[in-house]
Amino acid sequence: MMKKIRKLSILAITLSFSFLSIGCSPETINSTEDTYQPIDLVEVEGELTGDDPEVMALALFGNQEAVEGNFSQETEVIEKDGFNQTVLLTQMNLPDDSVKGLRYRLNFEFDQSIGQWRLQEVGRQQSCYRGDSPDSWTIEPCP
Repeated sequence: MMKKIRKLSILAITLSFSFLSIGCSPETINSTEDTYQPIDLVEVEGELTGDDPEVMALALFGNQEAVEGNFSQETEVIEKDGFNQTVLLTQMNLPDDSVKGLRYRLNFEFDQSIGQWRLQEVGRQQSCYRGDSPDSWTIEPCP
């Protein structure tokens, strides 16, 4: 009976370390898809509180002028949890010879004291026309 318990304990410990190592692998931690260049909210021009996070994302970081070519811009709520909401603003086919697209991840929190959403943090990524992975997102400068 003791040998069986010891074997089960060893198996449980081994599985725990396996799951920990999978969850904390360098590929997971350093994934460029999950990495955004932080933007200091002090430098953001515009109102950081409002009634609709998607409208706020467009007002703060969206392109307000007509753009030549195949330019597209869209927002998507990617996380919504009670008083928190994350919006992804994606702009593609920019009229730039190196930057293909920009992607902003904006985290909002509902401020009950004023009854509005407040921008808490924002980060940016870009996609490049040239480079090793033209369809990936990065915080590195485009070549």
